[in-house]
Amino acid sequence: MNKDKILLLILSVACFAIAYNLYPSATIPEGMHKDPSTGEAMLLNKIKISELQSSPFDSWFNTEFEEYQLDSELLLAIEDFDNVKVEVFLGTWCKDSRREVPRAKKIFDNLGLNENQITWICVDRDKISPDGQEKNKQINYVPTFIFSKNNVEIGRIVESPSSQTASLESDIFEISLGIPPAPNYSNQ
Repeated sequence: MNKDKILLLILSVACFAIAYNLYPSATIPEGMHKDPSTGEAMLLNKIKISELQSSPFDSWFNTEFEEYQLDSELLLAIEDFDNVKVEVFLGTWCKDSRREVPRAKKIFDNLGLNENQITWICVDRDKISPDGQEKNKQINYVPTFIFSKNNVEIGRIVESPSSQTASLESDIFEISLGIPPAPNYSNQ
C-alpha cells in the first residue's frame, strides 16, 4: 500500500512538472499577458498606475519612484498645468519605461496632476496595444509622454529626456512654456 502511495505521489509531481513546463503562462497573474520574448508577465492596454505599483512590477516601479530626486526648484517654476492631459505609452518589458515612468509619476504627483489628467497605456514589443490606443500617435519608442491642452498636442518626451543635460523636469518646464524641446528621434 505504501508503495502505491509513493508511486502516486511521484507520478503526480512528474505530471505537475510537465504541465508547468508546457504551460508557463499559468504563472502569469490573471489580467496580465505573457511576454513572448521572456515568458514574464506584462501589461497591455489602458491601466491604472496601481497596477505598476503591485507585483510583479512593484520591485522596479517603487524602487525607482522612491529613489528619484526631484528638481524641486524647476518644478516650482512650472505653472498652468491644470488643463494639461498626459498620455503615457510604456512597456513593462522596457528598461527605459522602468526608469522613466516611475520618475514621471513622482513628477506628476508633485505638480498636482490627478489621475483624470493622466492615461497610462501599455504596449507590446511592437508598440501595439490590443485596443489600438497608439494608432495615429506615432509611438515608435517607449516610454512616450504626450502632453496636450484642449485636445491639441503641446509637446512630447520620447524614451528619455531630450538631451544628456536635460531632465524630465526641464523638458516638462519647456513644454509648459510653449517651447517644447525636440524629442529624441524627431529627426527620423
